Amino acid sequence: MFQQETKIPSNMNEILAQELDSFKAVLQFSEKIVDQIDSLPISVLHKMVGMRQQWIDQIQKLEKMRGELAEQKMDENGKKMVQNISELAHKLVKIDDQIYAALRKRKNQYVKQHADLISARRNNKMTDGYSRVMDIIQE
Repeated sequence: MFQQETKIPSNMNEILAQELDSFKAVLQFSEKIVDQIDSLPISVLHKMVGMRQQWIDQIQKLEKMRGELAEQKMDENGKKMVQNISELAHKLVKIDDQIYAALRKRKNQYVKQHADLISARRNNKMTDGYSRVMDIIQE
C-alpha cells in the first residue's frame, strides 16, 4: 500500500498528481485507523501512525518541490488538483483530530485503571496494617 520510492516528477502537473494520490492514500488509511481505533492494540496503532507519518513526510517533500516550481503557470487541471488537495488536507486534519482524541481517551483510561489499581493495593496494605494493630490490641 505504501510506496517507499517515488518517481521524481519533472513538472507541476506530475507533482500535483503525485501529491493528490498521496493525500488520497493517507486519507483512506487514516479512515481505516479511525474505524478500528478502539479495537486495535496500542502497538499496532503506533505502527499505523508511523506509516501515516511516512506518507505525510512524502507529501511535504512534494509540496516543497511544488514550491520550487511555483513560477510555472498552472493549467485548469492543475488548479482542480490543488483544490482537491486542499479539500483532502482539510478532511485529513479532521481525521487527525479524531485519531489523537481517541488515543488520548485510551491513554487516560489506562492511566485511570493503573491509578485505581495502585489505590486498591495501597488501601489493601493499609487495611492489613490496621487489622494487625487490632489483633495486637485485642490480645
